[in-house]
Amino acid sequence: MKKLLFASLLLSITSVLADQPLVLSPRHVQGNGPIEIDGLVYSQTYNFAELYNGSSIYSGGNRWFCDDFELDDNYYVTEMCVWMMWTGDQASMMNFVISEDDTGDSDPNTNTDVWAESVPCTNTFTGDSQWGYDIYETYCTINADAYPELDVGVHYYFETQADTDDNCFILFSYHYVADNPWFDMGSGVWEDFFYTSDLFFDFYGEPVSALESETWGSIKTLF
Repeated sequence: MKKLLFASLLLSITSVLADQPLVLSPRHVQGNGPIEIDGLVYSQTYNFAELYNGSSIYSGGNRWFCDDFELDDNYYVTEMCVWMMWTGDQASMMNFVISEDDTGDSDPNTNTDVWAESVPCTNTFTGDSQWGYDIYETYCTINADAYPELDVGVHYYFETQADTDDNCFILFSYHYVADNPWFDMGSGVWEDFFYTSDLFFDFYGEPVSALESETWGSIKTLF
């Protein structure tokens, strides 16, 4: 059974935005005035030309979405970024879980949760719109005492939910790296997504070795 680290986190998603003709933008936008931060440690970043569709992830419906990833080094993740359409009030918090595919079956239903947190977010209009809704960069900063420490080469899943009662949609792309994403319509059971696609998301952080060295250097200055 999955070890949920806080009670409100059950699992992912449901309804998908209606298929409509894709209107391509001449711009590849990551935000209209995006937050510039060094330290990108994993990227499936938003690109309007690769926009496929969206899936609802609001806590009022207990709906979630997840996609897999692997890192090329051991990292503390300090910030996360996803791309959203808000059909009502915008969330100021996002609920996140990172789980490990420790059985090797690429099925998040058998994963073990290694980190879960409700994280403050800032929503910035990208300048792009689709299906009658604006697209927002949802940028989330994790508290320093809650950074996930993730290991190189481990098959993880990034599970997402907006902390709001109003329906909203997380966006995914035509681009496809590895396994399909999964969704949960509120049943607490992950279902394999019916689109071959990838979630738009970025992680920022620091290599574990670099952050530990920096901390040790700060400690030494006290003596």
